[in-house]
Order: sequence, then C-alpha cells, then structure tokens
Amino acid sequence: MRHSFGPVIGSPFEYGVMALEEARLTWSKGASPGILSRAARSFDEAARDGDDPDALVGAAVARALAGDLVNGARRLRETIEAYPEHASAYVALGVVLLRESDPLAHAQEAAWALCAAREMAPQVAFVERHLATALCASGQFMAALQSVRAALALDPDDVDARMWSALLRLYFGGDVSAATALIELAEESEELLRPPPVWLGAAAGLYAQGEFHEARIALRRSIAPMKIGNDYEQPFVDAARRWLREVRGFGAGVAMAPERWLHDVGGLQSDYARTRAALTALREACVREPEQASAQGLSPIDIEASLGEIEARTRRGMLDWAARLILRGFAEAYLPLCAYLEPPSYEAYAAMGLVLLQG
Repeated sequence: MRHSFGPVIGSPFEYGVMALEEARLTWSKGASPGILSRAARSFDEAARDGDDPDALVGAAVARALAGDLVNGARRLRETIEAYPEHASAYVALGVVLLRESDPLAHAQEAAWALCAAREMAPQVAFVERHLATALCASGQFMAALQSVRAALALDPDDVDARMWSALLRLYFGGDVSAATALIELAEESEELLRPPPVWLGAAAGLYAQGEFHEARIALRRSIAPMKIGNDYEQPFVDAARRWLREVRGFGAGVAMAPERWLHDVGGLQSDYARTRAALTALREACVREPEQASAQGLSPIDIEASLGEIEARTRRGMLDWAARLILRGFAEAYLPLCAYLEPPSYEAYAAMGLVLLQG
C-alpha cells in the first residue's frame, strides 16, 4: 500500500490511483473507458519506472474494469508468478475472476487466489468475505460458511457477509429463519444506497416463506435498472429470472419441509420411499410377532434406528443438492449483475494496495 505525505501528488502511481477512484465515483453501468485508460497508462508508466508489483496490479485491474477481463487476469497471473509473496496480486485476481460474466467457471481459481491472499494477509474482512463468495460459487459450502463467519467476526456489520451467511444457513443448513434475515438485509442495503441486485437475495427468502407474489416483486426490483429491449443487458435479466424459476421448481421452503418430503426425494417410486416402506413393514411385523423376530435376531428398535439413519442421510443429501442448485445458481446470476452495476468498493481497492493514505 502506498503512503503519500502531504498534499502534493505527482507520481504516475498516484495519478493511476486517482483515476481509479474517479472511475469508481462516476460508475454508471460501467466506468468511463477514458478514465480507465488514463489509469492504465499511469500504472504502466509507474511499472516502467521501477520494480513495482503494485503498479502491475493497478494496470491489470484498470484493464479488467474497462472490460478486458481476460488480459487483466493474465497480467495478474504473470504478476503472481514474478512476485509470489505479494498478497495484493492474489486479491486482485480473485476480484477480477469473480467479475467475469461466467463466475462459476472461474470460481475455483478465484478461491485459490483468495486463500493464498488470506495466508499472507490474515484478518482482513474483505478477503474473508470475498473468499466465502468464491467458495459458494465453486460449491464448497462448509468452507464458505467458515469464511463468512470469519468475515463477520472481523466486521459484524458487513451486509454482504450477512447476506451470504443467511443464504448458506437457509439452503445449506436448512435454517428457515434465515429467510427473514435475507428480506431485512435487502431493505437495509437499500437504505445504504446499494444497487438493487441485493433484492435477489430477498426473493430467495420470500419464496422460502411461500410469499410467491412478493418474491416476484423482489425479483423485478433486483433487475429494475435493466432496460427492456437492451440486447447487452438482457442476459443479466434472463439469468435472474432463470434462477428464480429453479428456486420455484425446487419448491417452497427448504428441502426438508415435512409435507413435501416424499415429493422432494422423488415420489413413491424413489429408492428412498421403497426402502423406507419395506423397513416400516418389517418393523410392524416384528411388533406383531416378537418371538419369531427375536429368533431371527431382529428388533423393532434396531429397525427404527436404520430408518432414522436412512432418513438423516437422505435429508443431508437433499440439503447438499439444494445448496448446489440454488447457491451456485444465485452466484451465477447475482455476481455479474453486481459487477455491471457496482464498481469495486474502496475496501476492495485497499485490499489490492490501490489507495493513497494522506497524513
């Protein structure tokens, strides 16, 4: 991280940082290409002036934000290879990869980069939260839950970390009460003037509560900035709608809703249902004819234990399946929408070493 003492700013690196900040403050469905081009040129000049990994990171990030994500990520990989102990390059690679149009395809590498950054710079809330996002997108839900808890331990007011925590608790942990938290977080984010995509999380919470009409309203609020008929923006809208259809197809509430249990595991012809019916019949036979059951080494209690084990394993499998379907689908729709409407935060630039401290 660079430190500037006093009001005079004149180095190429400092001009690059100022241009990035200007691009962030003027962001409107992307930043001005002219501002980002100016930032990239300034960072390039700073890199030519000396052995400066921060300048290389800045040049790559500026190009990625201008839309050249492929070359931006390539430059960051080259910087990591040249400076393997430089944490900012790993953070920047994770940030850039999760801003791709297909974040699921890059989630594994983003998680690797952010894990490496955490090893070099522990106790950074942004890194933990972004790592949790990458782990969710890659389907590593238990690790994501641990990371998001670490982020909240560092910053309990982190709205993004609280949203991912609620989604994980709802669809990976089966905690129906987390649905209410998702709705409240969307309202809180709106008060903080965050972009509308946060309402996509509220749609998940509302649908889990069976509030279908309100869930559709929340979906429309999440994509409200998109213009009807705009070919460039249509994929964002389609992704959000497709994701809510997947949630709707899965059914109201989490996978463990008792009244939907047989339906959720495949109906009366599923392996689970047939096995459960057979064991139930065997248990009833043991109760009717205890002497014969005892002679064959059978006990109603043992059969009941086997039934409980099968049900527990099946329920866990259903939760894992629901998490993979819904959480990864959420990341696929939510992350590109946020990247389009919202620049990296000042916190992200700080974690990438692209800020100036006056003092």
